[in-house]
Amino acid sequence: MSVKTYSLKKDGEKKLSPHFKVREFRCKDGTDKVLIESGLVTHLEKVYEHFNCSRIDITSGYRTVSHDKAVGGRGAGNHVKGKAADFVAYDKNGDKIPSREIALYLEDIGVKGIGYRCGGNANVTHMDINYRTLKWYGDEKKSMNASACKSFYAYFGVTWKQRTVTASALKLRADTGTDATVKYTVPKWAHLNVADTGAISKDGFKWVRVKYKGKILWAANEYLVK
Repeated sequence: MSVKTYSLKKDGEKKLSPHFKVREFRCKDGTDKVLIESGLVTHLEKVYEHFNCSRIDITSGYRTVSHDKAVGGRGAGNHVKGKAADFVAYDKNGDKIPSREIALYLEDIGVKGIGYRCGGNANVTHMDINYRTLKWYGDEKKSMNASACKSFYAYFGVTWKQRTVTASALKLRADTGTDATVKYTVPKWAHLNVADTGAISKDGFKWVRVKYKGKILWAANEYLVK
């Protein structure tokens, strides 16, 4: 992962990935220079794929020092370095995906800089990629600085309920979707702990979080019963 410098005028329409262009990360003050950490784009694509999004809007990407200060920053944060993005994700129906769900997923995939309810908005999430050694899991409606928790699962009070496998062999996957990597296969009548965070529709199934061997994985809810 690395930070690259772009020109809004010359590179604005340049595609960084299947769903994102340079101009989406521009500073709101109109500055031509745009700094973008490649890891941000990679992780935004993961969010896009995982939630089967219709679109993701970057509400704040790169910021100049002056603009960062103008919106309440210190002029030295990760936005100034091109290593942060605030965004809103939309599902296939065009509905906003709550920041709560985005924060849990970013934790699942190992992102260390996560701002839940960015700017106090329940549908905006902050993500930064800056090679943190310590996690920062913030609740920006309460504080813009202090880390709110060590895990959003505990912070949100997520509970795990035991479910029984009804398929002859249920595949536990690294992500949602039938093309996601299979990590384990469990037999019929096995018991799994399933999170009460709701299901994500994709490829004709409703995918739910399961905890197995200390890992957060995904399974088709159609093959799990109380």
